[in-house]
Amino acid sequence: PGTSGSRSSEDQSQPSAGKGAGCTALLVAVVSRKLELTRAEKHVHNFMMDTQLTKRLKNAATNVLRETWLIYKHTRLVKRVNPGKVRTHQRKFLLAIYALRKVKMDQRKLLDNANTITDMAKTQNTVYEIVSDMSTRQDTLEERLSIIDDKIAALQEQLRLLPDIISSTLQAHTEKMDQRRNFLHPESAAGLQQARSVPPGCPWPSPALPLVKPSQASTTSQS
Repeated sequence: PGTSGSRSSEDQSQPSAGKGAGCTALLVAVVSRKLELTRAEKHVHNFMMDTQLTKRLKNAATNVLRETWLIYKHTRLVKRVNPGKVRTHQRKFLLAIYALRKVKMDQRKLLDNANTITDMAKTQNTVYEIVSDMSTRQDTLEERLSIIDDKIAALQEQLRLLPDIISSTLQAHTEKMDQRRNFLHPESAAGLQQARSVPPGCPWPSPALPLVKPSQASTTSQS
């Protein structure tokens, strides 16, 4: 009975422990979300921290210079050197150097965090500009493609009409040449027209070209 009672108590404690861990995790998540700074608050915080670190850096650099001057004073400008004072200022000099290094390290960390925030904003702006530029180029490319399609269609139409234009031009040129020939040589043009009117394979000559007898040909040659 004692063993069964202990087991039952352990079984009851396990679900309660799981609920407690879940509640704790939920509480931590909510509190961390509430305590998280916004972008504007982060910029203000970084600015204030930068100002504070700059002041600390100036103080640390001043302490280093002061201790350096005091070490020089107690070792070079006195007739009798006091080892206790020299060691004290040397100890303060080392502490000042350590403080200066720590401030510089804190400044570097703050600068890295600020650069991370700024880089994220710059990256977002850069991506937006790239997307806008790509969209503009795509619209311009589509307009050019539509213009090229229209020009290709017009060129195809002109190529389709080109045989008719060539035939009409050749016909007009032939008619013009015939008119010029008729104007310059009307007799030859009439004979050519009669020759064209005679059907092919006709055995008799054309009336426009009379037969010449041999006697007439010789008389004509003698004269």
